[in-house]
Amino acid sequence: MSTHSYRLLLHRAGRRNIMKLCCYTSIRSLSRNGVKLTDTHSNIEDRSNKNHGEDANITQVQEELRETRDKYLRALAEIENMRERTVKQINDAKMYAIQSFSKDIIQVADILEKATESVPQQELNSTANEHFKSLYEGLKLTESQLQKVFSAHGLKRIYPINDKFDPNFHEALFQVKNKDKPDGSIAQVSKAGYLLHGRTLRPAMVGVTKVP
Repeated sequence: MSTHSYRLLLHRAGRRNIMKLCCYTSIRSLSRNGVKLTDTHSNIEDRSNKNHGEDANITQVQEELRETRDKYLRALAEIENMRERTVKQINDAKMYAIQSFSKDIIQVADILEKATESVPQQELNSTANEHFKSLYEGLKLTESQLQKVFSAHGLKRIYPINDKFDPNFHEALFQVKNKDKPDGSIAQVSKAGYLLHGRTLRPAMVGVTKVP
């Protein structure tokens, strides 16, 4: 064997010994610090399991947050619906608080209407009794002013002559045979009806046409 080959073998053997020595030194150093090589893989698995458990907890918390948010939004919607219903009930109570009074006061309007309708036209055209004529005009002015007051408080008079019969606003008392008017139209009005804020307070008492 040549000198060069011999030196090359010594060099390679020295490198292997140095690597073995380094590994041995590292193992002894870890052992002195209370660390075992067999524990390294176990620690990695423990950390992996711990991370998996933390991910599961995060998912559960997120799901609970979603459920809580949904419940919160539903509660808000229910509160808003309740608020709107309460406001509507209060407004309705204010609007229809005079309903009972209105039913009584329209009877006064009925009396005034009947009183003015019963006056013969020839008496009004006559100049013999000026006081009677003045009394009549006073009744008509009172009737007109009363209707203005009704209108200001949402009370509307309906006099549906020749209109189509509507059971929501009219009450048929009798039938009138008349071939000149459409069947089901209103031929006569016995008593005017009234609406309170668009709601029927009293239907108009009418006679309905029937084609013979």
